[in-house]
Amino acid sequence: MKASLTSALVLSLLSFNVAAEDQWNFGLGLGVQNGKSVYTGVGTETNLFPFFSAQKGNFKLLGNRAEYRLIDNGKFQLKALGHYRLEGFEADDSSFLAGMTEREGALELGIGASLTTAAGQFSTSLLSDVSGTHEGHELSIGWEKAYPLNAQWLVKPSAKMHWRSEDLNNYYYGVASHEATLDRLAYTADSGTSYQLGIDAFYLIDQQQTVQVGISTMGWSSEISNSSIVEDDNATYIKAAYSFRF
Repeated sequence: MKASLTSALVLSLLSFNVAAEDQWNFGLGLGVQNGKSVYTGVGTETNLFPFFSAQKGNFKLLGNRAEYRLIDNGKFQLKALGHYRLEGFEADDSSFLAGMTEREGALELGIGASLTTAAGQFSTSLLSDVSGTHEGHELSIGWEKAYPLNAQWLVKPSAKMHWRSEDLNNYYYGVASHEATLDRLAYTADSGTSYQLGIDAFYLIDQQQTVQVGISTMGWSSEISNSSIVEDDNATYIKAAYSFRF
């Protein structure tokens, strides 16, 4: 699940930094994230990642996520979504995973909606695998609210819940009978709901440059945490990123 947090970092930073104009706008950035992997034996990881953004009119490409606004009246938005899921592992990520079949990323399409109110922005999305990788679905419901502190600083708390289908959970956290060992028991994951809580701070250096720092906690449903290849039922991540828009 480490990549899901990486995606959230990219999206939150670029959503803050990309201007909504009817001309092409591009952004480049570099981020770092530290946290414990969900998978047994992998341990704490520090991941460095570059990212790219592009926007024109109703279209946005934000890291591994693309969207096209179908409806936008200033408060309510309805969007078509494209998403590349970065979840998964390679068998050599830890000795405990040796002999497992690699779990790969997946291309997903779906639809999303958001409503901006005085209490914050409420959003929901439904994504389905179209690449034939996990053949599952994810329904997400979220909230976030930006609190400007001054002309340069902004703080944004957020909360999100993800309902993940059986096919999605079982692909990434199930253990097939041919992958089982005495220490790594066969396991079939069911559908379940995970949660994510976080707070991010943004510093606007100027109209082109933004720095973000944040901390977040991910809690996995028992359908994931009960797997023999999963070590804990939650993890905390710290993150930082810099982006330049041109």
